[in-house]
Amino acid sequence: MGIRSTARILRISVTTLVKRIITIAKEIKTPILSYGQTYEMDEIRFFIRSKKNLSWLVYAIDKKSKQVASFFIGKRTNKTLKAVTKTLENADAKTIYTDGLMNYQFIISKDIHKVKRYATNTIERKNLNIRTHLKRFNRKTICYSKSLIILNAILKIYFWG
Repeated sequence: MGIRSTARILRISVTTLVKRIITIAKEIKTPILSYGQTYEMDEIRFFIRSKKNLSWLVYAIDKKSKQVASFFIGKRTNKTLKAVTKTLENADAKTIYTDGLMNYQFIISKDIHKVKRYATNTIERKNLNIRTHLKRFNRKTICYSKSLIILNAILKIYFWG
């Protein structure tokens, strides 16, 4: 459901709902990663404010527990990808599986980076779940995010709340 419809059902104003979402998200802490785990990493394309403002959600999941380890929102650049890979490398990742995006081979060290045919099935399924549950990530929709702050808060609640 969107912000306005949620506010209508709860019988509160949109501003109050947005403030509550931000407050709840601030209380959620990033999960502590276990050392030596295997991860899958992928990105999802979406828009903020208009179709001219293309952004990417880059995130990684633990292959064993299926939990989101880290995420970052930005343009499709090495800086955005490095924000997530640095978190995984700090957790001493054993293996990081990705799709065939060329940027990954320059960012992730060759000894832990793997590109295999069916190695990213779990994260691709998670992409589908995100697109189904959060309309702002759906393809060909009239729903979009207006604010990066609210989007980050909603993703924190969705992933770790």
